[in-house]
Amino acid sequence: MAASLCLSALLLGCAEPPLDCDINPNIVDLTTDTSPIHDPAMIKAEDVYYLYSSSNFGAFYSSKDMRKWQLEGAVFNEIPPWLVEKIPVADHIGAPDITYYNGRYLLFYQSHNPNTCDAATGLTINQTLNPADPDYEWVDQGLILRSEPFYEGVEIYCGNEKATFNAIDAHFFQDSDGKPWMVFGSTIGGIKIVALDPQTLQLADEHQFITLAQRWLLQDDPIIEAPYIVQRHGYYYLFMSFNHCCLEEKTQYQVRVGRAEKVTGPYYDKSGWPLYLGGGSLVIDRVTDKDGDFIGTGHNNVFAENGQDWLVHHAKKPTENYRAYLNIRKLDWEEDSWPTVCTKN
Repeated sequence: MAASLCLSALLLGCAEPPLDCDINPNIVDLTTDTSPIHDPAMIKAEDVYYLYSSSNFGAFYSSKDMRKWQLEGAVFNEIPPWLVEKIPVADHIGAPDITYYNGRYLLFYQSHNPNTCDAATGLTINQTLNPADPDYEWVDQGLILRSEPFYEGVEIYCGNEKATFNAIDAHFFQDSDGKPWMVFGSTIGGIKIVALDPQTLQLADEHQFITLAQRWLLQDDPIIEAPYIVQRHGYYYLFMSFNHCCLEEKTQYQVRVGRAEKVTGPYYDKSGWPLYLGGGSLVIDRVTDKDGDFIGTGHNNVFAENGQDWLVHHAKKPTENYRAYLNIRKLDWEEDSWPTVCTKN
């Protein structure tokens, strides 16, 4: 599709047909502890897969094969005191992002005042992910980024003295030079990236907030969130979730993607339309596979092992009152180096 045909992306986004992913099913055994799981983030440590989910205190799960899962517990025993001080109504540990960096495991997380951009991102660090290891201890590092309302009583327009943004859905990423970045944000201010100090993991000195993707706020469903970056085939790929996650039968939550030659962008979709003007090529939408119908497929991360990429996301089953389950699907790459979950296994 030529970019000229996608002018509507500025207003509504490019319409694309729904995907039929029967030939690329979810590999997870839904009879094990895979629900309720929201905003999953997965990593492998030694010979165990660990998965972290939004929940009251940061629930996490383990598996030996990515198929059968068991609940291990939670990262926190309570909401961190610094978070309660900043946002007294904070009642969850949301959008976890797990990675290994400089000999330690980093877990970025967020909480916020519901239905507002009054939010905060924090970081906790561990030497191991195995709860049975004597060195297992999450050491909270406190606040990394805060978005506060600009005007008293108006809690849907936030940021700080440098930019407008929502301090949620943080994802830690190292570029090809090893430089650490945090990509984050949502509808208010769009998806942004900011450099981190490689030692403290706080915002780097003289940092800038760079907008990677955004959508027009006046369309019916302007939501954009859950950014995740991977580097493949000479490009940086930015995955995002579009639309409201939780409207039951009206939910249009889906994963979209764009790519760039530099981590800071600009990012474009398949049609050549920029992500900062509403672009984004569809990766996965409502699907039907061996486990039945799924809706609300979104908030993904990408897990790689032995040369195979996997799309890790949550999805909801309409037949079970829209209960959220873990989904893991093979992610392949087309000849033109665009990702797809709808190719043969």
